[in-house]
Amino acid sequence: MAGNEQIDGASLKAGDRVKRVDTEGPLGVVQKVRIETVRQSIRPDGDPPGITVTVLWDNGTLSHFVPGGLEKIGS
Repeated sequence: MAGNEQIDGASLKAGDRVKRVDTEGPLGVVQKVRIETVRQSIRPDGDPPGITVTVLWDNGTLSHFVPGGLEKIGS
């Protein structure tokens, strides 16, 4: 799926400026949003797809987070 999709309230998309929730540290830019694809037949009932956000931090580090661990800054 494309990196700019919004699924289950995950309002982050590629190009958004973010920071980690509840901590000091560098700011970053969302590089992509990955939505896990699992066959419906092996997914437990009501289990939403997993979402991973890839962030390139201003210090050059690339890391992966769940949407709840990041906060969008700016508009």
